[in-house]
Amino acid sequence: MSDPIDLTAFATHDHRQCDLLWAEVEAAEGDSDAALAAWQRFADAMERHFQMEEQVLFPAFEQATGMHGAGPTVVMRAEHQQMRGVLATMAEAAAAEDIDLLLDHGDTLLMLIQQHNAKEEGMLYPMSARAVGASWPALHTEIMERFYA
Repeated sequence: MSDPIDLTAFATHDHRQCDLLWAEVEAAEGDSDAALAAWQRFADAMERHFQMEEQVLFPAFEQATGMHGAGPTVVMRAEHQQMRGVLATMAEAAAAEDIDLLLDHGDTLLMLIQQHNAKEEGMLYPMSARAVGASWPALHTEIMERFYA
């Protein structure tokens, strides 16, 4: 993901990468070590995605639109916190090496992720692309350097 692709395509691709990492957790269900390693990669990718949005994309959108403390980014941040809560519960299951419980909580997380991603991909990312416009290449570079280096 080093090319300065369209904002919506870039962020949507990151969603799909997280989905693929979760699929690795599910695929490793019978192998605790593999499942736990896959879980850690997934959890790290989710947090990186949240931070990328919260530290770079959302502030740029808010600055461009004047929507500080209101609007879609407030909702997205709240949903990130909700998902972080489920991820924390999943981390407890992983620490206890309870793969079944980890996967059970994963089902809850997946429902939240699907609803959240639909809003971002269908509304927020296109709005952000329009709002940040010409500054996207610089934002993309910042994201790549801070979160993918």
